[in-house]
Amino acid sequence: MKKVLFTILITLFYCTAMYSQHKADSLKLVKLEEVTVSATRATSKAPIAYSNLSEADLKKENAAKNIPSILQTLPSVVAYTEGGTGIGNTSFRIRGTDANRINITLNGMPLNNPETQEVYWVNLPDLSNSLQSIQIQRGVGTTTNGSASFGGSISMQTVHSKPKAYADISTAYGQYNTLSLSAAAGTGILKNGLSVDARYSYINSDGYIRNGKVDHKNLYAALSHYTDRQLIRLIYMNGIQHTGITWEGIDPEMVSKNRRYNPAGEYIDDNGNVAYYDNETDNYYSNIGQLLYTCYLSNSLTLNANLSYNHGYGYYENYKADEKLKKYGLENQIVDGTSYKKTDLIRRKLMMNHLYAGNFNLKYEKEKLALTLGGMYSYFDGNHYGHILWAKYNQNIPEGLEWYRNESDKKDMNVFVKAEFRPITNLSFFAEVQNRYIDYRMKGMDDDLMDLSNKNYYNFVNPTIGASLRFAKNNELYASFGISNREPLRADLKESLKGGGSRNITSERLYDYEFGYKYANSVVAFGANFYYMKYKDQFIQTGKLNDTGYKLQENVPDSYRTGIELTLAYTPTYWLRFDGNLTLSQNKIKNYTAYYTIYDPETWDPIFPYEQATKFFEKTDISFSPNTVGSFTLTFSPFEKEDISFAFVNKYIGKMYYDNTSNPENRLSDYFISDFVASYTLGLKKAGKMDFRFFINNLASIKYNANAWIDTYTFPDGNQDVYRGLYPQAGANLMGQIRYRF
Repeated sequence: MKKVLFTILITLFYCTAMYSQHKADSLKLVKLEEVTVSATRATSKAPIAYSNLSEADLKKENAAKNIPSILQTLPSVVAYTEGGTGIGNTSFRIRGTDANRINITLNGMPLNNPETQEVYWVNLPDLSNSLQSIQIQRGVGTTTNGSASFGGSISMQTVHSKPKAYADISTAYGQYNTLSLSAAAGTGILKNGLSVDARYSYINSDGYIRNGKVDHKNLYAALSHYTDRQLIRLIYMNGIQHTGITWEGIDPEMVSKNRRYNPAGEYIDDNGNVAYYDNETDNYYSNIGQLLYTCYLSNSLTLNANLSYNHGYGYYENYKADEKLKKYGLENQIVDGTSYKKTDLIRRKLMMNHLYAGNFNLKYEKEKLALTLGGMYSYFDGNHYGHILWAKYNQNIPEGLEWYRNESDKKDMNVFVKAEFRPITNLSFFAEVQNRYIDYRMKGMDDDLMDLSNKNYYNFVNPTIGASLRFAKNNELYASFGISNREPLRADLKESLKGGGSRNITSERLYDYEFGYKYANSVVAFGANFYYMKYKDQFIQTGKLNDTGYKLQENVPDSYRTGIELTLAYTPTYWLRFDGNLTLSQNKIKNYTAYYTIYDPETWDPIFPYEQATKFFEKTDISFSPNTVGSFTLTFSPFEKEDISFAFVNKYIGKMYYDNTSNPENRLSDYFISDFVASYTLGLKKAGKMDFRFFINNLASIKYNANAWIDTYTFPDGNQDVYRGLYPQAGANLMGQIRYRF
């Protein structure tokens, strides 16, 4: 299949050269493209803290990495990966806020999974190569579609149709047998206004830690039709990911002995030897279809209407040793006259979901006023179920036995209106209000045979106001205040239903205050943004994992995040550029009570009814929220007439706790890492261009852990057993890339 697709694309490279450019005005085309994402993006005059990345930015320091790793040098962003490299399972936080509270849209359409409210980038491998631009907003921002924005929002836009035919093919190879192949081609905009764009990517790697393997494929195709006043685009994206299970983490003692160890799939065979189950894997098949429509109804009125359908099917398979049969609703198994209460088994947990969404926005714009009215409706249908594939002690367990199944559906609808008013040239006012309603229902049994049937309804009003003032030519002041509300996740709700929580799970609310200053001229650009984020019933991570690696959360009544974000870009001469940012923050919970479930020391089961020990903290640090995050990049371009550059990319992450007790034993050390990128572009005159890039990641081979979890077992006598998992990152590793384009 791979060879066939590459043959088709490479053939298309040469065939597309015969097509001519459409006569529509290029500026109008750009504006039509921008309308597609305008409802989810901040304008240059909006009082919002944001960063923009262009298509060139996304490609210049990237080879095979997932989106979180590409964003890691932006203000207040902390990226991490389970497998130790920038591919496979990766995620990130903004201002200490985890990924399930970051709103993400693709072409203005919601991309977050409605149940987990997170985007799993591993399911859309090499997505960055299909993107034209990304805008990252920090704080409440201007989000109008999809899940709530509590730490930030990310608006992604897929590639534009280019005026002329083009082709782009690249290959990269690096350590851990990492191979990346990508091929793209397009017809350009034809005389009849049609254009076709396609791209295929393949990524394979052994990974840094054992079983950190990846086998990823991604297909992007778009059919577009342009007129001077209208754009219609049909997009299809397919992602196939096969990844080794890496979410279990590594015990700290083992990290000091073997940083590449991974317990996933490990068991003791009948001869007493350590063995590994080879198919300890996570698998997902993603299909996304979008129909985008943009039309200039008049010189001042624009309509944007979109439909999308996301289908996902996936499963993970693993070997479980010494499992209690009653956990699976099974009787003791009698084999050769012996009765067994426990058995080794291989199980597969599966999910299938459908997400249907439609939105529209109508924008009116004159010199002094821009007014947008819009709305969205989405329907999610999800199924979770599990099969037992094999059991070591098996009297009457049928192959493929389904031991649980639960279903859910979620309706999410909102309407919004936002306005920008400029009474004078240098002064802008911004206001936005969204009303969002959620109907979320679950039924059926969870994997522990507990009934999940429940109904949840939420209605939120989310307003934002702000103003910006430009003065003395290159200076700007801005301020904003926003409120955002967010419903609990599926995992939070189901854990609450089962009892043992410190309190019932409820929705959370954020009051976000932002104040900033910007200065920019042709040589230097400087920004300072102060934020104060006050929460009511914020979800914070307990540090404990469920069996799929999700960090369980709980509400805390009173907490806040406050800090200052500094950014600087300085280009004193053509051969030197400096880009940097620094975030200094405090992230605190007030009057926090930590709860510890008490377990029976013989069975290690929770004592029922659930007993809990407590510990009170007047003020404590929020987990996974470093007080200092910084990045700076030095770029050297030594030859004025040669397209060659060298970049040193540096990132510093301060110490952070991985529970909420401010216990130094439960803290990740700070780390400072540097990457090196060398780039050279060779012009081939009429034959296109060749790009050569060489990467050294973690140049100094720093040994650091980017993420962690903790699970505490408390017993009636007050003693505790504490289990921790760390995620070691790869040392110095190399990668080279060659790219040809015309």
